[in-house]
Amino acid sequence: MGRVKGRQDRLLLLLVMGSLLLHPGCGRKGPPVAPRAVVPPAVKDLKAELVRDEVLLSWSIPTKDDTIFKGIEGFRVFRHKAHNSVAPCPGCPIPFGDEFLDVQLKYPEPAQVEGNRVIWHDRIEPEYRYAYKVLSYHKSGGVSDDSNIVFWRMPDSQTTTDIESRSPYAPLQLSE
Repeated sequence: MGRVKGRQDRLLLLLVMGSLLLHPGCGRKGPPVAPRAVVPPAVKDLKAELVRDEVLLSWSIPTKDDTIFKGIEGFRVFRHKAHNSVAPCPGCPIPFGDEFLDVQLKYPEPAQVEGNRVIWHDRIEPEYRYAYKVLSYHKSGGVSDDSNIVFWRMPDSQTTTDIESRSPYAPLQLSE
Protein backbone atom coordinates (compact mmCIF):
# COMPACT_ATOMS: atom_id res chain seq x y z
CA MET A 1 0.00 0.00 0.00
CA GLY A 2 2.92 2.36 0.74
CA ARG A 3 4.34 1.77 -2.73
CA VAL A 4 1.07 2.62 -4.45
CA LYS A 5 0.72 5.84 -2.42
CA GLY A 6 4.32 6.83 -3.35
CA ARG A 7 3.61 6.27 -7.05
CA GLN A 8 0.39 8.26 -6.82
CA ASP A 9 2.25 11.13 -5.16
CA ARG A 10 4.94 11.13 -7.87
CA LEU A 11 2.32 10.94 -10.62
CA LEU A 12 0.39 13.80 -9.05
CA LEU A 13 3.59 15.86 -8.77
CA LEU A 14 4.43 15.23 -12.45
CA LEU A 15 0.91 16.25 -13.52
CA VAL A 16 1.08 19.47 -11.50
CA MET A 17 4.52 20.37 -12.90
CA GLY A 18 3.40 19.55 -16.44
CA SER A 19 0.34 21.75 -16.13
CA LEU A 20 2.52 24.62 -14.86
CA LEU A 21 4.70 24.32 -17.95
CA LEU A 22 1.66 24.50 -20.21
CA HIS A 23 0.28 27.66 -18.51
CA PRO A 24 3.21 30.07 -18.05
CA GLY A 25 1.17 33.31 -18.30
CA CYS A 26 -1.51 35.07 -16.35
CA GLY A 27 -4.17 34.42 -18.96
CA ARG A 28 -3.55 37.55 -21.03
CA LYS A 29 -1.56 36.94 -24.17
CA GLY A 30 0.16 39.43 -26.49
CA PRO A 31 2.34 42.49 -26.05
CA PRO A 32 1.32 45.23 -23.61
CA VAL A 33 -0.79 47.97 -25.13
CA ALA A 34 0.62 51.48 -24.86
CA PRO A 35 -1.60 54.44 -24.06
CA ARG A 36 -3.28 55.86 -27.14
CA ALA A 37 -0.96 58.06 -29.16
CA VAL A 38 -2.24 60.08 -32.09
CA VAL A 39 -0.10 59.50 -35.17
CA PRO A 40 0.05 62.70 -37.22
CA PRO A 41 0.12 62.70 -41.02
CA ALA A 42 3.53 62.53 -42.69
CA VAL A 43 5.13 65.49 -44.44
CA LYS A 44 4.64 64.88 -48.17
CA ASP A 45 6.28 67.90 -49.79
CA LEU A 46 9.80 68.26 -48.39
CA LYS A 47 11.77 70.43 -50.85
CA ALA A 48 15.36 71.64 -51.13
CA GLU A 49 17.00 74.48 -53.02
CA LEU A 50 20.47 76.04 -52.99
CA VAL A 51 20.93 79.52 -51.52
CA ARG A 52 24.66 80.41 -51.66
CA ASP A 53 26.44 77.79 -49.52
CA GLU A 54 23.28 76.63 -47.79
CA VAL A 55 20.48 74.29 -48.70
CA LEU A 56 17.05 75.70 -47.92
CA LEU A 57 14.65 72.98 -46.77
CA SER A 58 10.94 73.70 -46.67
CA TRP A 59 7.80 71.69 -46.03
CA SER A 60 4.11 72.18 -45.29
CA ILE A 61 2.63 71.53 -41.88
CA PRO A 62 0.41 68.44 -42.37
CA THR A 63 -3.32 69.08 -42.66
CA LYS A 64 -6.56 67.17 -42.27
CA ASP A 65 -9.67 68.39 -44.10
CA ASP A 66 -7.77 71.51 -45.27
CA THR A 67 -6.87 72.63 -41.73
CA ILE A 68 -3.61 72.18 -39.85
CA PHE A 69 -3.65 68.84 -38.03
CA LYS A 70 -4.37 69.58 -34.35
CA GLY A 71 -1.81 68.62 -31.74
CA ILE A 72 1.33 68.65 -33.90
CA GLU A 73 4.11 69.88 -31.62
CA GLY A 74 6.97 69.87 -34.08
CA PHE A 75 9.23 68.14 -36.54
CA ARG A 76 12.35 66.01 -36.35
CA VAL A 77 14.81 66.60 -39.17
CA PHE A 78 17.23 63.82 -40.04
CA ARG A 79 20.32 64.37 -42.19
CA HIS A 80 22.79 61.98 -43.79
CA LYS A 81 26.14 63.43 -44.88
CA ALA A 82 28.74 61.45 -46.84
CA HIS A 83 31.89 62.46 -48.67
CA ASN A 84 31.72 62.14 -52.45
CA SER A 85 34.66 59.72 -52.35
CA VAL A 86 32.59 57.18 -50.37
CA ALA A 87 30.55 55.09 -52.78
CA PRO A 88 26.90 54.64 -51.75
CA CYS A 89 25.46 51.17 -51.41
CA PRO A 90 22.84 50.65 -54.16
CA GLY A 91 19.58 49.34 -52.70
CA CYS A 92 20.69 49.87 -49.08
CA PRO A 93 18.70 52.09 -46.73
CA ILE A 94 20.20 55.53 -46.11
CA PRO A 95 21.89 55.54 -42.67
CA PHE A 96 20.30 58.71 -41.25
CA GLY A 97 21.36 58.00 -37.67
CA ASP A 98 20.12 60.17 -34.81
CA GLU A 99 17.85 63.18 -35.05
CA PHE A 100 19.74 66.17 -36.47
CA LEU A 101 17.33 68.96 -35.54
CA ASP A 102 14.12 69.34 -33.51
CA VAL A 103 11.84 72.10 -34.78
CA GLN A 104 9.13 72.93 -32.23
CA LEU A 105 6.19 74.87 -33.64
CA LYS A 106 5.97 77.12 -30.55
CA TYR A 107 9.69 78.00 -30.67
CA PRO A 108 10.92 77.01 -34.15
CA GLU A 109 14.38 78.64 -34.08
CA PRO A 110 16.66 78.10 -35.99
CA ALA A 111 13.82 77.33 -38.43
CA GLN A 112 11.04 79.74 -39.36
CA VAL A 113 7.31 79.19 -39.74
CA GLU A 114 5.75 81.24 -42.53
CA GLY A 115 2.02 80.58 -42.84
CA ASN A 116 1.66 76.80 -43.06
CA ARG A 117 5.28 76.22 -44.20
CA VAL A 118 8.41 75.51 -42.18
CA ILE A 119 11.71 76.80 -43.59
CA TRP A 120 15.21 75.90 -42.41
CA HIS A 121 18.69 76.59 -43.82
CA ASP A 122 21.52 74.07 -43.45
CA ARG A 123 25.11 74.99 -44.21
CA ILE A 124 26.59 72.46 -46.60
CA GLU A 125 30.15 71.73 -47.63
CA PRO A 126 31.71 71.13 -51.03
CA GLU A 127 32.61 67.53 -51.87
CA TYR A 128 29.76 66.10 -49.77
CA ARG A 129 26.34 64.71 -50.57
CA TYR A 130 23.36 65.05 -48.29
CA ALA A 131 20.00 63.38 -47.77
CA TYR A 132 17.20 64.78 -45.59
CA LYS A 133 13.89 63.52 -44.22
CA VAL A 134 11.38 64.96 -41.74
CA LEU A 135 8.98 63.36 -39.25
CA SER A 136 6.14 65.22 -37.54
CA TYR A 137 5.32 64.47 -33.90
CA HIS A 138 2.13 64.91 -31.89
CA LYS A 139 1.71 66.12 -28.30
CA SER A 140 0.43 62.62 -27.37
CA GLY A 141 3.78 61.11 -28.38
CA GLY A 142 2.78 59.76 -31.78
CA VAL A 143 5.29 60.12 -34.62
CA SER A 144 4.48 60.18 -38.33
CA ASP A 145 5.95 58.05 -41.07
CA ASP A 146 8.99 59.41 -42.92
CA SER A 147 8.52 62.30 -45.31
CA ASN A 148 9.74 62.08 -48.86
CA ILE A 149 13.54 62.17 -48.94
CA VAL A 150 15.43 64.98 -50.67
CA PHE A 151 19.02 64.65 -51.85
CA TRP A 152 21.68 67.26 -52.40
CA ARG A 153 25.19 66.95 -53.70
CA MET A 154 27.78 69.70 -53.74
CA PRO A 155 30.29 69.43 -56.56
CA ASP A 156 33.96 68.89 -55.84
CA SER A 157 35.87 72.11 -55.29
CA GLN A 158 37.73 71.65 -58.60
CA THR A 159 34.51 71.65 -60.66
CA THR A 160 32.05 74.38 -61.45
CA THR A 161 29.53 75.57 -58.91
CA ASP A 162 26.62 73.91 -60.70
CA ILE A 163 24.64 71.45 -58.65
CA GLU A 164 24.55 67.97 -60.09
CA SER A 165 21.18 66.97 -61.41
CA ARG A 166 21.31 63.43 -60.02
CA SER A 167 22.05 61.92 -56.65
CA PRO A 168 23.97 58.70 -56.20
CA TYR A 169 21.02 57.57 -54.05
CA ALA A 170 17.98 58.51 -56.13
CA PRO A 171 16.71 61.34 -58.34
CA LEU A 172 17.33 64.78 -56.91
CA GLN A 173 14.15 66.53 -55.82
CA LEU A 174 14.25 70.29 -56.19
CA SER A 175 11.62 72.88 -55.47
CA GLU A 176 10.02 74.46 -58.49
